[in-house]
Amino acid sequence: MSVVSMELVHKPGLVETKPSQEAKQVLVSTWLGTFFDGMDASIFVLALFPTLSELLRTQSHSEVGVAASYILATFMVGWTVGSAVFGMLADRIGRVNTMIITILLYAIFTGLCAISHNAFELGVYRFFVGCGIGGEISVGAVLLAEAWNGKSRYWATGVMCTSFGFGYLVTALVNMVIGQAGWRWLYLFGMLPALLTIYLRLKLKESKQFEAARTAPIKHENASMSALFNAENRHKTICVMALASACIVGYWAVLAWIPAWVNQLVGTSAISERSTTVVILNIGSILGAIAMGVIYGKLGSKKTFLLSFIGAFISCVVMFMTVKSYGVDLLAWAFVVGFFAEAPFVPLFIYVPELFGVRQRATGFGVSVQSGRLFAAAAAITAGQLIAFSGGSYAIAGSTIACVYLLGMAACAFMPATAGDVTVEDGCVGRCTK
Repeated sequence: MSVVSMELVHKPGLVETKPSQEAKQVLVSTWLGTFFDGMDASIFVLALFPTLSELLRTQSHSEVGVAASYILATFMVGWTVGSAVFGMLADRIGRVNTMIITILLYAIFTGLCAISHNAFELGVYRFFVGCGIGGEISVGAVLLAEAWNGKSRYWATGVMCTSFGFGYLVTALVNMVIGQAGWRWLYLFGMLPALLTIYLRLKLKESKQFEAARTAPIKHENASMSALFNAENRHKTICVMALASACIVGYWAVLAWIPAWVNQLVGTSAISERSTTVVILNIGSILGAIAMGVIYGKLGSKKTFLLSFIGAFISCVVMFMTVKSYGVDLLAWAFVVGFFAEAPFVPLFIYVPELFGVRQRATGFGVSVQSGRLFAAAAAITAGQLIAFSGGSYAIAGSTIACVYLLGMAACAFMPATAGDVTVEDGCVGRCTK
C-alpha cells in the first residue's frame, strides 16, 4: 500500500459504500451545528442598523456603517482564531469533544450580546462568537468528510452546506415575529445551540480515521501550523487561502450589507422588508448548496469553483448597481445572489479535506480556509470606509468589494489535484490506495 501522490488527477474511480448509521448521525449533527452557526452569525447582520443606531444613539448610515465594519472585522478575526486553535485541538483530542466546546462557546457569547451597553462591548462578545463558530464549522467539515466516502460525500456536503442558509432564514422569520420587541431578544434566542451539545454527547462517536491515526501515528505528519507552510504543503495552503478568501470576503463583506441597504432603500425600520429579503436570499443559498453538491460530481472541483465565482460576481454587481428601491427586482436578485454566494462553499468543503492527511486535516482546514476571515475583516473595514466616503452608500461598497470574486477565478488556475477522497485504510494516513 502506498500513499497517493498529490499530482493524481481529480475524480478517479471512487469506491461507493452504503452510508452507515454512524455517518448519517454525523451528517445530522454537523447540519445542526452549522444551522445554529447560521443563526448566531446572522443576528448581527440582520439587526445591524437597529442595534447600532441604539447603541451609538444615531440614525446616520455613515456612522453606523463604520462602526458595523469594525464589529464585523472583529467577528471575522475571532472566526480565524477559533478555526486555527480548535482545528489544532481537534487533531489532538478528537473532533467530537472539540465541536462540543465550540458550540457552547458561541451559544453563551451570543446570549451575552443581548446585554451589551455599547458598541465596544458588543464587539468583544462577537469576537468570541466568531471563535466558536469558526471552530465548529472547521471541525464539523472534517468530521463529515471522514464519515462519508465516494460521490455520496459530495451530496452529503451539499446538504450540510444548506444548514447555514436555513439558520439565517430561521433568524429572519423569528425577527418577523419578535423584531418589534427589540434586537436584544434575537440574541437571547441565539442561545438555543447550547442544547445541541446534549445530543452530540449522546449520539456521536469519534472519527474512525482519527482513532486509527492516534493508534498508529506517522511522525512526518503533524498538526502544527508551521507544517502547513513546509515544502510539501505550502502550495496547496496558499491556494486554498485564495479560494477561501474569495468565498468568505464575498459573503461577509458584500452580502452582510444587504439588510442595512434595505433599511436605507425603505427609509424606515423595515423589519418586514429586511426579513423578507433575507428569507429570499437564503432560499437561494439553500438551493445553491444542493445544486453544487450535484454539479461537483459532474464537473469536478475547478469548474464548480469557476461557475460559482462567475455567477456571484455578476449577480452582486448587477444587483447593487441596478436596484434603486425595495420591490420584486431586489427580491429576485437577492435570490440569485444567495444562490451563487453560497455555491463556492460546497466545493471548498469537499476539496480541502482531500488535500491533507488525517493528522493535519482539521488544522489544515481551519488555517487554510478560515484565514480568509482575516481578509474578510480587512474588506469589512474597507467597505465601512467606502460607505462613509460615498455618503452612506451600501451599494457602492458592496459592488466594489464583490470584485474579490475575480481573485477566486484566478486562484482556480493553481489548484493542486487530489485523489478525490479522504479514506484511510488499514491505518494508512492520508489518501491511500492498494
